Amino acid sequence: MKKSFFFLLLSFCVQINAQSLQDAHRYSQNGLEGSARYTAMGGAFGAVGGDFSAFDINPAGSSVFAFNEIGGSFNFVSSSNEATYFNTTAKEQANDLAIGHLGAVFVLNDESGGGWSKISVGFNYNKSVNYDNSFSAQGYNSIRGIDQYFLSFAQGKELVNISQINDENFNEAYRNIGGDPDLGFPAQQALFGYEGFVINPIPLEGSDDPTDDTIRDYRSNTEAGTQGYFHEYVHSSLGQSKRYTINISGVFQDKFYLGFNINHFNIEYSELVDFSESNYSSASGIRDLNFRNELITVGRGNSFQLGAIYKLNPQFRLGLSFESPTYYRLSDRIRQSLVTEAVDENGAFTLELDPAEDGSETFFPEYQFNSAGSVRGSLAYIYKDKGIISLDYSLRDFSAAQFTPKDDVLFRSLNQQIEGDFQASQQLQLGAEYRLNPFFSLRAGYWTQSATKLFVDNSLEIISGGAGFNFGPSNLDVALQLRSATDSQMLFANGLTDRIGLNRDDFNLVFTYRFKL
Repeated sequence: MKKSFFFLLLSFCVQINAQSLQDAHRYSQNGLEGSARYTAMGGAFGAVGGDFSAFDINPAGSSVFAFNEIGGSFNFVSSSNEATYFNTTAKEQANDLAIGHLGAVFVLNDESGGGWSKISVGFNYNKSVNYDNSFSAQGYNSIRGIDQYFLSFAQGKELVNISQINDENFNEAYRNIGGDPDLGFPAQQALFGYEGFVINPIPLEGSDDPTDDTIRDYRSNTEAGTQGYFHEYVHSSLGQSKRYTINISGVFQDKFYLGFNINHFNIEYSELVDFSESNYSSASGIRDLNFRNELITVGRGNSFQLGAIYKLNPQFRLGLSFESPTYYRLSDRIRQSLVTEAVDENGAFTLELDPAEDGSETFFPEYQFNSAGSVRGSLAYIYKDKGIISLDYSLRDFSAAQFTPKDDVLFRSLNQQIEGDFQASQQLQLGAEYRLNPFFSLRAGYWTQSATKLFVDNSLEIISGGAGFNFGPSNLDVALQLRSATDSQMLFANGLTDRIGLNRDDFNLVFTYRFKL
């Protein structure tokens, strides 16, 4: 079956769905970034307050400020990624420098002796989550190849719905299939497999016609070499979740600190996955393959927080805070291409299937995602003006995250996967600060988070330390954070679902400068 293709510049909207568990996990993450003092003390500020990042986790923390303040931070992050795939390991290094946060707090004191002795209003911008990441993996897979990805979408679909018809070129077929609400994204992937010669139709019983439009069964056109399929997987992502917080809090009877936050999030995320497969046997109909997928997501979200700090006595404080789910509205666009070197009775030839040629993109309808909320309990011991020891414990049930509307057939299935694959995660943070003199402080912290997935150990551990310099009208804080995390990533969500083991180590250096007004 010899095919010819003509590529056109296309820009179209299709009613398809390609959200995944990876998206759900990505947008459920809470930020680990913050000011230098917060970072150095392991983020254990739920009952301490008095820091810009403190009222990000407990809104009551802004009324601990004694003065009006403004401040900002710079972050330098050096990351090392180690990816393991079928006993083959690859390492990559990356660096990033960015503004971590900008904040301001304005304090109003009531000297009249009323119940409310202080009201504070705060604003904080924080780069809540940094999505910049890259890793690559390669190895021999003796179990399965990319053919299983395309077969998982093709089986059961009539050939007429996953192929070029009526003199269509590939771009037209891709557009028309994507625009059909009964076919959409799954049929588009099957189209790639069929028109790229990765899969072949199985003629109907009693027939030898492989082009019958009603064929619904397919087989692979690939065969692995003796060591298995050789896979190369290159992943790179860029972007961030920016958080803007408006805060108000107050002190009642000099014991109760109460606060409220309204948070707005802007998300920008782009991901490029370049997958190659080779090492086919001489009997295979494919000699080489490259499948490229690019995802771009933009969105916005809103959440709120309630918080309280209770001063038991001058030494002890208790903190409690609640963060609602974040209600996101997201939109995606994708670019895909497939290049195969195939072979038939006439010899080898190359197929280039690229509906995104010349910048064309496929736009997905806007959808909603609600991340999981969390609750945090905190305890702080303050020793005169010499030091602080603080402990925070928080709980977030990642299985409560949901795509909406929940009665949508595709979202219902995805939400069931979230409930089955994710679990509640516990987070423990411990921090300490010691003032050697009024002008210099030393700090240390520890942060650990249990796994958020049932079948994968993606736990997190952070060790941190730092120092603070008090110049009177201003302060300079410095923090060093060492972060170690494990995770895994499936090659694809369907068919070829083997996982890459990931170990990431981050070196994070934070500088914060604060001015009293």
